[in-house]
Amino acid sequence: MPSAPARGETLARPPFAHLAPALALAATYGVAALLWALAGDALPGGRWLAVHLFTLGVVSNLVLVLTVHFSATITHAPTDGATWLRLALFNAGTLALLAGLHHDARAAFLLGALGTTAAVAWLLAALIRMRRRALGARFAFVVRAYEHGAAAFLLAGVLGALLGAGDLAGPWHGGVRLAHLTAGTLGWAGLVLLATVVFFGPTVLRTRIAPQASRLAVPALRTAAAALLVGVAALALGGAEDAAGRLADVVAALALAGYALAATAVCAPVVQVAYRTERDAHGLMLAASCVWFPAAAWIGVVALASGSAGLLDAVGRIALVGVLAQAILGSWSYLLPMAVGVGPAARALARRRLARLGRARPAALNLGVLLLALASVPATGPALATPLATTAWALIVAAVALTLALALSALHGVLREARPPPTRPSPRPRDEEHDDAR
Repeated sequence: MPSAPARGETLARPPFAHLAPALALAATYGVAALLWALAGDALPGGRWLAVHLFTLGVVSNLVLVLTVHFSATITHAPTDGATWLRLALFNAGTLALLAGLHHDARAAFLLGALGTTAAVAWLLAALIRMRRRALGARFAFVVRAYEHGAAAFLLAGVLGALLGAGDLAGPWHGGVRLAHLTAGTLGWAGLVLLATVVFFGPTVLRTRIAPQASRLAVPALRTAAAALLVGVAALALGGAEDAAGRLADVVAALALAGYALAATAVCAPVVQVAYRTERDAHGLMLAASCVWFPAAAWIGVVALASGSAGLLDAVGRIALVGVLAQAILGSWSYLLPMAVGVGPAARALARRRLARLGRARPAALNLGVLLLALASVPATGPALATPLATTAWALIVAAVALTLALALSALHGVLREARPPPTRPSPRPRDEEHDDAR
């Protein structure tokens, strides 16, 4: 049996080392988003900036990198080698967009919006090229779902540009805003997440994919993409205060029901295999996000059908924190040891440190999501909503902060293992000492 490598020994590059810059960038945006969410209106941009720091900074940076990585793995086709150029273009556009909107600089805002949409259009072209070069790949449908997600971002970008430019007023503004949020959350982020958990979920859970998972996912992802397109169009038209607007609301609710059915079909096999495996922190988080995903979609159907703005707020909070943030935190924790750990020993050390409080952190996070959703329901009442929201954010922040602290501890341990041991100077021969004395 070969012996374990000595400390400081030169080893092969970590298998996911190319993802380390994106993981670090996402973590930086995540800390900023959390600070802005807690500060509320005390910081420039308030909660609006917190949401966009998360969606554009955390979600989008990971999607831009991981879709290319997973697509290349699935199709065995070469990438275009432009991932980091796209990432640079997207982040430059994001910063210009956010700064332009905050300082009411329309030119900077539109230039930033153009940069982000150009980067995602470039990604869409790269994904299409890889899928077309695939030779009978089993999971090629995943790449097509990534393409639909990128197209949803382009649609959300156009709607967001109309909102930010101030060209919409009156009842149309509310409908287009809801359509923009839906295309970005359920399309760009949601479709990519649904497609990824089909094959990556069992990997994170360290088990085999459910036998029916691929069979259910193919029509479900196609249905989700079509339903989303219809739903976004109906929501944008639903701002009209007439019979046509009310009809559009009904169509939007029906379309979202189709999306909810698709999300349920994709997520159910993941939850099924998670139930019968031994789960650690990142596995529990990913499984919980697959529970919250269809729940949020079905609550959204009820909210649209009943016209309840409070329920829509609950859907937004569940989708952002319970689904996306939790899935990202779980996946990020899973990938980190393989992105920075040089050798099996270093990766095992990182995993052990990230496994601490492996049940307490997901429990605190999901209890926080539940309380945060309850605080948004109109029946809760303002007297109870405030303490519920305060407790919820305390639990969520504690879970996220602990995970980040454990990640830093894991990174510190990996760097210590990679550091070569100090070398002691070898004693010189007696004749050299004699020469020096002379």
